[in-house]
Amino acid sequence: MVNVAAVFSTLGNPNSLFPLAVKDTFSTAGMTIGSFATGKEEGQDRFIDEVGTEVLWLGGIPAFKWLFDKTIFKAFGLDSGVSDYRALKDKDVFKKMKEYAPTEEIRKNLQKIEKNEKLFKNLSLYKFLFATAAAITTYIAMTRAKHAYTEKQIRKNLIAEHNKKQSEENKKNNETVNEKSLKNPAFKGIGSVVKDFALSPVKNQWLMDGAITFERLYDSRSPQECTGYAIREGLYLFFMYYMGNKIQELLEKRADKKNNKSIALDSRVIEDINFQKSFENDSIKDGLEAFNKIKGAKDAELYEFLHKNPDNNVVKIAKQSDLIKMYKKTDKIDTRKFIDLNEIRNTHTKLEKLYTQYTDAIAKGETSEQFFKGLKRLKRNSILLNIGLSILALGVAVPGVMLAKRLLSKNDKEFHTKVQIREKLKEEGVIS
Repeated sequence: MVNVAAVFSTLGNPNSLFPLAVKDTFSTAGMTIGSFATGKEEGQDRFIDEVGTEVLWLGGIPAFKWLFDKTIFKAFGLDSGVSDYRALKDKDVFKKMKEYAPTEEIRKNLQKIEKNEKLFKNLSLYKFLFATAAAITTYIAMTRAKHAYTEKQIRKNLIAEHNKKQSEENKKNNETVNEKSLKNPAFKGIGSVVKDFALSPVKNQWLMDGAITFERLYDSRSPQECTGYAIREGLYLFFMYYMGNKIQELLEKRADKKNNKSIALDSRVIEDINFQKSFENDSIKDGLEAFNKIKGAKDAELYEFLHKNPDNNVVKIAKQSDLIKMYKKTDKIDTRKFIDLNEIRNTHTKLEKLYTQYTDAIAKGETSEQFFKGLKRLKRNSILLNIGLSILALGVAVPGVMLAKRLLSKNDKEFHTKVQIREKLKEEGVIS
């Protein structure tokens, strides 16, 4: 059975690749359909490009990181499960990580990382650099192979079309055809030139998308393709990374202002019946007050609070929202995983705001059932509207603009790569 709350939570998570994958899938479909409208060869070329890029974009960096973990990290005997070397910055917090490690093995692994701190940090950085560079290089190789395949297919089709046309003309004129062997000149693919990328540890997907955009523009086979990619990539990056977050922020502000309901918390929290019950029996108040006492304390003290107070409402909500990762299927926190303590504090602030709105609504005669029904509806609608607008833009508007530009231009309708290859074959005397 589908967990509706989990679906909405995943779609609304700005740190998840899933909503980006949904948007990208519709973008791929729209771009491919639009390209087939201008010709089979261009449609096939676009399909290979879009689908191949999406697979590599989603799986390339994680796959190469996994490979690095299984080889380099393993060779040095360090635990690659420690997710973020920022945890080493605060020595007091790291001490608590070892103290509350869910297993003795993890405790020993953390101790080993502490003794080899510089090596661990360097390997973590090298893993990022290797995975990103390898994924980008793979994309470049895929693009070159796609270009070679498309040119080969177009040459083959043009020669077949020419031969068929000649045959029909000869048959029509009742002329005798002397068959001649046609030597197809060997294809010389575009030289494999790999650019050096100046990499820095930034968000992986942004860098990957930037590299994809650069490669597409740099390796465009004609002004037509370059212009198309410039329109496509500019609007794609705008809607994929900027507008989605801005739309969600606007919808959250609107829900706050118009409905006096904060929808900033994770859907898995809002959809949970136990969350609603904690408001109804007022246990949420106790959890908020207890956390408020530790909120301004040092990070190490707050970190310890998370371990010692598993039943605190703020702690439970942080776990539901994956701000705190659990060790396998136990009730213990996986101390190898970095916990952003400021995000935990922000969760308390969001929860406090929602509790105030709840008490105000109850005071005005609204029932708990009505309040949470409205809260869930607003949260779901905000996610659907956000995803829907992005899909409309990426899957319909952007391909539509590109197709309209092509069809309304007298000299831009046919696939320019096909035009160039046709002229080349004529120069070579293969077709007339």
